[in-house]
Amino acid sequence: MTRRPKQKIRFKNDRPTPDRSPQDRPSVRAEGQRTEPAPPVQYFEVRPANLPPRLDSLKALTKSGVRGYPEVDAAQALLAGVMRKDRVRGDVLDLSAMGGLLGSLPGVTLRAVEGSAAALTALAAAGLDAHAAVPGEPLTDRWPDRARTVALILAGDRGNAYAAAQVAWAHACTPPGGTLYLAGDRDKGFDRYVRLAGNAFGAGEVVARDGGMRVAKLIRRPGPTPALPDPERFEAFGVTVVGLPGVFSAAKPDKATALMLGALERLDPHGDALNGKDVLDLGCGTGLIGAWAARRGATVTLVDGDLPSVRSAEATLAGSGLSGAAVHSDVDAALDPEATFDVILTNPPFHVGRGVVLDVAREFIAAAARRLRPGGTLHLVANDFLPYEADLRALGEVRETLREAGFKVLSVTRS
Repeated sequence: MTRRPKQKIRFKNDRPTPDRSPQDRPSVRAEGQRTEPAPPVQYFEVRPANLPPRLDSLKALTKSGVRGYPEVDAAQALLAGVMRKDRVRGDVLDLSAMGGLLGSLPGVTLRAVEGSAAALTALAAAGLDAHAAVPGEPLTDRWPDRARTVALILAGDRGNAYAAAQVAWAHACTPPGGTLYLAGDRDKGFDRYVRLAGNAFGAGEVVARDGGMRVAKLIRRPGPTPALPDPERFEAFGVTVVGLPGVFSAAKPDKATALMLGALERLDPHGDALNGKDVLDLGCGTGLIGAWAARRGATVTLVDGDLPSVRSAEATLAGSGLSGAAVHSDVDAALDPEATFDVILTNPPFHVGRGVVLDVAREFIAAAARRLRPGGTLHLVANDFLPYEADLRALGEVRETLREAGFKVLSVTRS
């Protein structure tokens, strides 16, 4: 039996209108004191993040899909408080900038780096010229001189390899004698990763605790930067999959995707149903689904809001000898406004950081309504308890193609 997640799922009232264009984004609201809860927002709306009272003199923007939304990430909030107390000034390289909270610290000039397309949207709305990158990518072309202060939120929920890559990246970006502020969650391996960082940096200690959140301060000594973890590789469904550290199901096919592809293969025993079709893999992860469709003769577009996933999808296509476009996009916002597809395949996420929310998955369904051609079909796989059927009925009659091992495959053909 598949266990249901312990986190509470937030069912929001801000379901998007299916025919809304991704360019029709509401403008950012003016900032100010919060006197009452903010009204519901649409997926693409950027708004001020709800900050804890101790940070009420600071500011950050956020939107659906950003870690911590509608608040700020708890580790980042603690980190901002520590850096304010330390009176950090000057250039600060933030390798996990999210909504730009550290840029509101007095005297700080923020060098914002992000791999989340949703967070990059929030940073742009805040007027910050953020840089899109994944752990390990050099930043010297963007900033030839290294900042003396570096900040990083450890994403322990993405696994040991990703955290190790983050630590190695932070080390490479911090000059000898420079300071790294490292924040994270005790329950997501923070103590282990701080020891790893300490082996590379030298002097350092945990300087703040708040519930499960921790902040450590490390001073870099001269020495070599730790090696980055190698990508994972595996073969599945006729595809060579390459998974970068931290990408969902980087080492093996996840059960839901395998069930959906198995079901679709049984519906298409001759393997020619996708030949010549335009196929969108929405939320592509490692690129297994899109590459599988390309192997069956489709012209494929693979989309993900997570830049390491896009890099993985590119590597999967190349490693499998297949062609296709891999696009870094907040849902479908970066696609050509006129782009439509015969088939959309998706295993939508319902986690954003530690939270369990349905905003992103529901926007995937709204994107399918915008992007499916008449007669086109959406195939969606999900945990069997997730309530997507009502949203899907906006496209047409919902068919349950498969229900097995705690998952379901839902199919809808647009009329």
